[in-house]
Amino acid sequence: MTFKAVIFDIGGVVVGSPMAGIHKYEQEHGLPRNYINVAIVKQGETGAFQKFERGEIRILDFYKQFGEQLSDPRHKQSYKEYLEKSGKPVPENIPNVTVDGEALWTTMMNETDNIDLKVLHAINKLKESGMFKVAALTNNSETAKDQNKTSDSLRGIFDHFVESKVVGLRKPDPNFFLHACKVIGVQPNEAIFLDDIGMNLRAAKKLGMATIQVPMGQSEIAIEKLESLVKLDLHTGVPK
Repeated sequence: MTFKAVIFDIGGVVVGSPMAGIHKYEQEHGLPRNYINVAIVKQGETGAFQKFERGEIRILDFYKQFGEQLSDPRHKQSYKEYLEKSGKPVPENIPNVTVDGEALWTTMMNETDNIDLKVLHAINKLKESGMFKVAALTNNSETAKDQNKTSDSLRGIFDHFVESKVVGLRKPDPNFFLHACKVIGVQPNEAIFLDDIGMNLRAAKKLGMATIQVPMGQSEIAIEKLESLVKLDLHTGVPK
């Protein structure tokens, strides 16, 4: 297969993962690990987080709705089901959870201040090769003035920067991936997609994209897999 484009997620791939911020917030507030992520996913496409990433609500409304939704005690049952499915011990009682939407979001966004220099170097080598279009495909949102400056500063390194808040679609919606391919000018099977979230990768793979998962804090594993697909040493830029 001849690949023509490499598409990168931003949060959790090029910069730090908001998921790390979620875990940090849970730890700081004594919440069960992964409780918040389970609650976010359970909201489905009508949740505040999902609507925010599609640009459908403004940030102050988001803070309020985000906190209220995640504090809903009905998520305790969803969390128990998640533990059962994961083969983990299920406590009889889970204390009521109260989430401050603004504080949680700030903690999540603080993680995106950290650029993964290994991934950034790989992107630069891909561009220098002249062999691939290099794009970003990101679920993002309106941000407070002091948030997400790092992600915004990265726009210039990509040939295309495709954003959920602009398009009104978000991963894992297949239409978002198809839109990105159209913008980039490739077919899905001509693209390699890197993301840290399994459901996004599965959606891309169904469309025919080659996919690489980026484990949290272990981007070198993903870069090695990318090197094998693009036939380049992404440390030096020399063809393999």
